[in-house]
Amino acid sequence: MSAHTQDDLNAVIDGIPDRTLPKIFHVLTGGAMALGVFGFLYGRFFSEVGTAWTWGSFLVGVVYLLAIAQGGVIFAIILSGTWANWGRPLKRIGEVLGLFMVPAYLLLLVFLIGGTGIYVWHPGTIIEGGPMPLAVHSPEAIASKELWLSPMFFVVRQALAVLLLLVLDMVYIRHSLRPDMMMAKARLGSRAPAWWDTVIGGETDLDAAVKNSQWWMEAMVPVIAIAFALVFSLLGFDLIMSLSPWWFSNMFGAWTFASGVWLSLCTMGLTAMITLDWLGLRKFIKPKVTHDLGKLMLAFTMFWAYTGFAQLLPIYYADMPEETDFLLVRLFLPQWAWLAKLVAVMCFIAPFTVLLSRGIKKMRWPFAGVCFFIMCGLFMERSLLVLPSVYFGDYFPFMDFLFVNITMYIGFLGLLAAFVGRMLTQVPPLTLTDPALGDHPWDVHVHSLDHGHGEH
Repeated sequence: MSAHTQDDLNAVIDGIPDRTLPKIFHVLTGGAMALGVFGFLYGRFFSEVGTAWTWGSFLVGVVYLLAIAQGGVIFAIILSGTWANWGRPLKRIGEVLGLFMVPAYLLLLVFLIGGTGIYVWHPGTIIEGGPMPLAVHSPEAIASKELWLSPMFFVVRQALAVLLLLVLDMVYIRHSLRPDMMMAKARLGSRAPAWWDTVIGGETDLDAAVKNSQWWMEAMVPVIAIAFALVFSLLGFDLIMSLSPWWFSNMFGAWTFASGVWLSLCTMGLTAMITLDWLGLRKFIKPKVTHDLGKLMLAFTMFWAYTGFAQLLPIYYADMPEETDFLLVRLFLPQWAWLAKLVAVMCFIAPFTVLLSRGIKKMRWPFAGVCFFIMCGLFMERSLLVLPSVYFGDYFPFMDFLFVNITMYIGFLGLLAAFVGRMLTQVPPLTLTDPALGDHPWDVHVHSLDHGHGEH
C-alpha cells in the first residue's frame, strides 16, 4: 500500500481514545469567540460606523469560513480525482475542515435572516439614501435584475444552493470516514467512540467497504467540483458583487472561489503544522509533503494575481467607464487605497517571494507563519471587497476596524479552531485504508542543499 508500516498506522489508531484538547486551548478558543461576540455587539450598538458596517464585517466572516470549509473538501476530491499520492497525509485534515460547512451554513442563515439590509437594492436597506434603483445597461437587464435581486428569491437561492453543496460534502466525507472507522474500531474495540457505529452502519467486510468507499469518492469528484464552481460563483456574484449592483465582472465568481481554495490550503497547512505531534503524524507529514503543498499555494498565489489583473485589463482596453467606480473607490480613495496596497503585498508580493524558497516550504514553523500570513491577507482582501460598499465616510475608521472587524475575525477563527480541534479528537486523523496513502513506487523527490531543514 505505501512506505508506511502497519505499526505506524496502529500507533495513530492507538492515540485516538487518549487524545484530548489541553485546557489552554479551550480558554483561548472560548476567549476568541467571546471577543467576536463583543465585536459584533459593539459594532451594532456602540460604534460610530453602525449596523451596516457590522453586518458587512459579519458577511466577510461568513464568506471567509465557507471558503475554508468547502476548500478542504475540494482538496480531498482533487486527490481522489487525480489519484495523487503526495497529499494523502493531509486529506483527513481537509475533510475535517469540510465538516465545518455545517456551522458555516448556520452562520450564513443568520446573515440571510438579519443582514441583507446592507444591500442597496433591498427594499428594507439600511444604507443611507436607499433603496436605490437598479440602473443598468439594457431594458432586458432591468427586467431580469429586478427579479434576480428580489429579497425572497435572493435568500432562498443562497440557502438552497449551499445546502445542496453541504449535503454532497457530507456524503463524500461519510464514505471516506467509514472504512477508516471500521479499521480503527477493529483494533480499539470498546475504546472507540460510540457514534462511529452510526457512520459504519453495521458493515463488517473491510475490503468491500474500502472498494465501495473508493468508488463513491471517485464518482462524486465531478459532481462536487461542478457544484462547487456553480454555487461559489453564485455566492461571489450575489453576496459580494451585488453590494454594488451597477458593477459587473464575469470573472469575479471564479476569482473568489479560486482564492477560497487557496485560503483553505493555507488553513490546512497551518492546522497540520500546529497539530503535527499532537496527532502523531510526524512520520506521515514529512517536509516533502509541506514542500508540495507550498508549491500548490505558490501556484494559487500567481493565479489570484492573474485573475485579478484579468478583471482590470478589459475595463481599460474596452474603455468601459461605467465599470470603473468600483475600482476607483477601492484603489484611489485615500481611505481605502492603503488597504488595497496592503492586500497586494499580503496576497501576492510577499507570499510569491517567500514561497519561491524551497527551504521555507520544508521548515515547520516558517511554513506555518506563511500560511497564517496569507490567511490574514485574504481576510483583508474580503474586507476590501465588502466594506467600501457599506460605508461611505471620508475617513477610514481604524478604531472601529480594530474593535469590530478584527475582534470578529478572531471570533470566527476561534469558532473554527474549537470545531476542528474537537473533531480531530473524534475521528482517525489519517485516511488509514486509503490505497494511495504513502509514496508512489515511481516517486522521486529531489533534495537540494537545504535538505533536512524541515527536521529542525
